[in-house]
Amino acid sequence: MQINTTRLLSVALTATALASSIACEKPVAPTPPPPEVYVAAVVQQDVPEYLDVVGQTEGYQDVEIRARVEGFLESMRFREGTFVRAGDLLYEIDRKPLETSLAQAVADKATAQARLEKTGNDVARYTPLVTKQAVSRQELDDATSAQQASRSQVDAAGAAVEKAKLDLGYTRVTSPIAGLAGATLVKPGNLVGKGAPLLLTTVAQIDPILFRVGVTEAEFLRLTRRYPDRVGQPSRAAGIQLLLADGSTYADTGRVRAIDRAVNPTTGTIGIQLEFPNRAFILRPGQYGRGRVLIDGQ
Repeated sequence: MQINTTRLLSVALTATALASSIACEKPVAPTPPPPEVYVAAVVQQDVPEYLDVVGQTEGYQDVEIRARVEGFLESMRFREGTFVRAGDLLYEIDRKPLETSLAQAVADKATAQARLEKTGNDVARYTPLVTKQAVSRQELDDATSAQQASRSQVDAAGAAVEKAKLDLGYTRVTSPIAGLAGATLVKPGNLVGKGAPLLLTTVAQIDPILFRVGVTEAEFLRLTRRYPDRVGQPSRAAGIQLLLADGSTYADTGRVRAIDRAVNPTTGTIGIQLEFPNRAFILRPGQYGRGRVLIDGQ
């Protein structure tokens, strides 16, 4: 059977053209869905304004315990880092030298009183004799002057006795407040109180505790311009949150206790004291943290 070459070639060319046309056609992209549009109602309301600050905790009261008299430290009567009560004995200083000083002051006062009694007797004796011209007026005046001088000596001796008693009392160093006692800076056996009163330790009241922060001058000016009627008035800021160093938020909220009167020229900030309850004694003086203060809006 003879094959028609021309016909086969035509069929092949047609098939090739058809395949090429199919290959060149691109797939049609699907139509994207319409975009989602969220619609919200416009509401006019007050938006809370916050001020984020960084600061450090400090005791509500930090009392420095110092040696007020000179002497050798005999004993320490508290455990470092523990709580003490007001009036608790912390240190004892050697009493013997001050007991001797007190005894000497008492003796000097007795001598002055005896001298006053003698001069008083002289005045009482000379007074009637002057009228009889048995003694001169000059002798009576001298006796009167001696009596006045003796009275002044008695007063001075009495003051010396009181000072000696006061110094003797200072040998018992007690805590003036209830709080957390720090580490002792002087151990028994050392000489204390020579020259300036020597710092022995510090007792801090930490419930409540203060958190001291600094607000920049620019931030302070912005707030005072926005709320001019509040300048010089007690702050209403409360419900302040405290973020601790480990990232946790302190359980209790605080309030503004005081605002400094002036800008610190070194840092350019105004100091603010925030007060937080510390019943569980979690916070200690010297901790750093971040505070968030609600300025306005509820």
